Amino acid sequence: MMSDRIQQNTVVNQAMEKIKALIASGKYKTGDRLPTEQQLADTFGIGRTSIREAIKVFNHIGVLESKVAKGTFVCNRSKISSEALTWAIMLGDNEFFDLLEMRLVMEQQGFFYLVEGFNKKPSAVQPMIDRLEAEVSNMRRAIEDGSDSDRIDADYSFHGIIIEACNNTLFDELYLILKAFLYEEIRRTRTEARGIENVPKAHEELVGAIKSGDISLALKVLRNHIKDIKSLMDRSYQKLDSSHKNLQASEIPFS
Repeated sequence: MMSDRIQQNTVVNQAMEKIKALIASGKYKTGDRLPTEQQLADTFGIGRTSIREAIKVFNHIGVLESKVAKGTFVCNRSKISSEALTWAIMLGDNEFFDLLEMRLVMEQQGFFYLVEGFNKKPSAVQPMIDRLEAEVSNMRRAIEDGSDSDRIDADYSFHGIIIEACNNTLFDELYLILKAFLYEEIRRTRTEARGIENVPKAHEELVGAIKSGDISLALKVLRNHIKDIKSLMDRSYQKLDSSHKNLQASEIPFS
């Protein structure tokens, strides 16, 4: 019974690979209707039931959309479910610093566009700069009020605006997902770290780098900002390890 189930799953995986290759080939583009389940089954030499199950999976993650009495259509990339990306990260063996590095890659691109845009037409970029400065003010207010959650929300909104400058919906989606994974780590690090009052100043420097119009300088300031976060995380992890070891030692009975 178990072997039959495994064999069925293997066939469904084969069907998924065939359909994926069909779409990747460019033969069927966004909005195109795929052949019927029976036609796909005949083409691939795979049972119709397995084809149906494969299509269900692609429907769930937003790659395909099946409409009653109309057929199955290829979706626009922007419709791909964030759930699929979330599971990909969650099930992967991703270290915190790997996720932070992913964020840096996206922010570097956004920084480039903001600085380049400021050089060409400052008035076009000014609304985004105004939003960045507003989030810096929100950070200050949150620190004065002693609200960690508001401060972190302002911090994430600040960096989200930078990524938004890329005008890339996939980047926006990824950043929202990364927020869910990085939020608690950043909260713990920033809460335990000294000099929390310097957080707004660090973000002011990022805004100043954009206004400088110097791409090399701007990217350097951004990299240093991320480097500082990594250093804080390193110290935080070391502190946790030390506390854990001390706890273990205190639990050892005297001989």
